[in-house]
Amino acid sequence: MAVEKFPALAEMGFEEPSDIDRYTTRIEGDVDILKVYHRRQQGEWMTKSKKFKFKRLHKKLRVNEGLTAFRDTTESSPFFLKAITELDKLVAGDKSSKAKKEDILEEMEHLNRVVSRKIEDLRRQIEEL
Repeated sequence: MAVEKFPALAEMGFEEPSDIDRYTTRIEGDVDILKVYHRRQQGEWMTKSKKFKFKRLHKKLRVNEGLTAFRDTTESSPFFLKAITELDKLVAGDKSSKAKKEDILEEMEHLNRVVSRKIEDLRRQIEEL
């Protein structure tokens, strides 16, 4: 996938946007936090991720058409919104190709493998005692 299609992601340091699997966002105080997860490569145990922080813009809004005082508020930065828009395009394209049922079955299979390995490891530890 061309980096030119995703200029905000390229500016954030993503050389290969097709490696992005999913993302999460949250607000902490006056900062928007974006966490981007990469696809796990063959043989890797942990999913790689990058975390970005974006300062929120502070604004004063007039309340009741100016009859009362102004109210302080914050909103997301334009660059953060642009990055989210690009991530939505990227992730939505992936999700449309896979059915939700297949995703759940894949997660269940992965969980089954992890639990099986852990049980084997615990049995090995018991045998060593």
